[in-house]
Amino acid sequence: MEVSSAVSYRACGKMEFLSTGGHPYMLRRSYLTKKVRVKNSPVSGKGVFAKEVINKDEIIAIWAGDIISAEQLMSLSRSKFKDILDYATPVAEGFYLVTNRNGRYLEDDDYFNHSCQPNAGIKGHLIMVAMRKILPGEEVVYDYAMTDAGFNSRFRCRCGKKGCRRIITSYDWKNPALQKKYRGYFSWFVQSKIDELKRKDHKRSCKT
Repeated sequence: MEVSSAVSYRACGKMEFLSTGGHPYMLRRSYLTKKVRVKNSPVSGKGVFAKEVINKDEIIAIWAGDIISAEQLMSLSRSKFKDILDYATPVAEGFYLVTNRNGRYLEDDDYFNHSCQPNAGIKGHLIMVAMRKILPGEEVVYDYAMTDAGFNSRFRCRCGKKGCRRIITSYDWKNPALQKKYRGYFSWFVQSKIDELKRKDHKRSCKT
């Protein structure tokens, strides 16, 4: 069993081996509650669904992986893993979290879909928690505005929820209504961007 490329990885929570995509000895690095499972989603592709009741503020996932620069990310997107931009999460200015720098594997926690009416949010850097009680059978979804402040991404939303924004971009975190709605549920990086924006707005208002 060859695990030399995996044993140096640092896991969040318990480390375990799993079989994914024909690679049975991949080392799982992220934490994902056993109360969920991945299956086909009516929203888009695959999604993460609750198998049991998940209570408000309960931890659902803790993302982990490799930290790479924006330059490395763009290089990977042009070569080994063209879809890597879809699964990269900004963690600091110019740095991104990806499942792995080789761009070959996805973990179950990579399949959380976007919704304009989410039932999950973000705490700290990359800890996903329930914003309310989530019932069995519900898809666990979050608003990508909570984590996305990176590349100029843009896609059409298919969540079908009341108040759907229809077009989702990497600048939605600037929306004051969303800042109020998701207060306390933005990633550390996005919240730092919001705080910086508010400081600049305050300085401008003081000059007028």
